[in-house]
Amino acid sequence: MLYILGTIAVIAIIYGLLLFLKRGNKEFSPKLSLKERTELEKIVEKKAREEEAKAEEKKVNHSDEIDKVAEPIIPKTKTFFPSKEIHNEVSRFSTHIDLDNVNVQHSIRSGVQNFSSENFMVALEEFSLAIESNSKDAVGFYLRGLTKLKLKNYESAISDFSEAINLKIKDPNTLYYRALAYYNLHDIDNAIVNLKGYLNQETNSAEAYYDLGICFRDKEKVEEAIKNFSLAVQKRPAYESAYFERGLLRHKLGDIEGCCSDLKKALGLGYLEAESSLNELCNRNSP
Repeated sequence: MLYILGTIAVIAIIYGLLLFLKRGNKEFSPKLSLKERTELEKIVEKKAREEEAKAEEKKVNHSDEIDKVAEPIIPKTKTFFPSKEIHNEVSRFSTHIDLDNVNVQHSIRSGVQNFSSENFMVALEEFSLAIESNSKDAVGFYLRGLTKLKLKNYESAISDFSEAINLKIKDPNTLYYRALAYYNLHDIDNAIVNLKGYLNQETNSAEAYYDLGICFRDKEKVEEAIKNFSLAVQKRPAYESAYFERGLLRHKLGDIEGCCSDLKKALGLGYLEAESSLNELCNRNSP
């Protein structure tokens, strides 16, 4: 009898353990709902795309490294940057006087002050108020255009510059900054037209010749670009970046001697970026 009872007890214990383990497996391996599965699939897909992107990037980088070894060194070029500093241009109007409309005068001065403090959105509002007070005030449009240019709202800046020109603003700089806005919209042709218009009035502007050289450089009109960089250094003999750009373009034409001369001149004037190009394009060709 005791043997039978003992056997039944052992069987009961084993059965209980089996139920416990079966229940435990269910608890630790729960089924996902449709929503949970969808979210998990999205995460897996995103991770897969990231891995693919990384792999593709490695391929591109590897390809670039091969190209660098196989192809001749391509001279680095400096990106376009406005030679005329916008902050200085706006500051010229800090004491703007409008005897016919005190509200315009107040808004212009307040806008300039806020621009100088880099409160560009407030400056934009003030210049807009000046225009509302007198829609024929060219200065308000010009300064608002400069503010939009600073905020990289290039299309709207062009609109304001054009309106200022239509209102006969007596400031050729309007053409210069409209050229800059066109350039940033990758409209090089209109940038060139405006820079040439500016140079018709400001014939001694080294900055405008330099920027015109940049435009022709981007259009791959090498000889025109060199011509304008040469005019820039003619107007300003210590124009280091003009020497640098001209040197790189002379290299493209196979004028190694002229290239190295310009790069050395740029470096001597403190243009440190010229050093690496000098080593790449000149020193490696030395015996």
